[in-house]
Amino acid sequence: MQLNSPPYLQIALDLIYERDVDRIVSEIPQSSKILLEAGTPLIKSLGIPVIKKIKKYQPEAYIVADMKTLDVGEIEVFIAETQKANAVAISGLASIETIESSLRAGKSMNIDIILDLMNIEDPIQLLEKLTRIPEIILFHRGIDQEGNMEHPWEIIAEIKSKYEKTLVAVAGGLNLQTSSKALSNGADIIVIGRAITQSKDISQSVKEFMELLH
Repeated sequence: MQLNSPPYLQIALDLIYERDVDRIVSEIPQSSKILLEAGTPLIKSLGIPVIKKIKKYQPEAYIVADMKTLDVGEIEVFIAETQKANAVAISGLASIETIESSLRAGKSMNIDIILDLMNIEDPIQLLEKLTRIPEIILFHRGIDQEGNMEHPWEIIAEIKSKYEKTLVAVAGGLNLQTSSKALSNGADIIVIGRAITQSKDISQSVKEFMELLH
């Protein structure tokens, strides 16, 4: 585990164009409390080397590669490691074998594994099947699901009581109000995308979310 002082703000860069990466990342203040995520659309659009581009602006930042891995876990963790990512997000919908191989690869390469629980009906049941628990568990409501489902606030405390060494992240259309609710329910990481990346004043928006961490 490379993160030992929660809570954190993770900024999801679900972008498509290189010019937006340059503009947005350059406006984000450098802080040990800020994690930067190369979102799945960004990786698909510009390729995994975009992580090194982010690091040019934020050389000390903790970088998440949101691969949403469903197969060949060890290979995808290795690909992220070649670009010096700090964490890789894999899908909880993957086979147990793929999740386990990702966890083994993460341990050997010193990369944190984020288990994305999007569309997982019983997170506890899934975690109980694993021989090793991921460094970060992510409760993730997809963009297309917004307005149709609530974040599973009640499960956060259950997860944290059962797996004390694991950090819990919450993502999916969070704003200042729901981010505050996530943190008050025990979340260690709030993942913010459009509320920051589509803001007219990115640095001010980051500041407002950072104030929730104190």
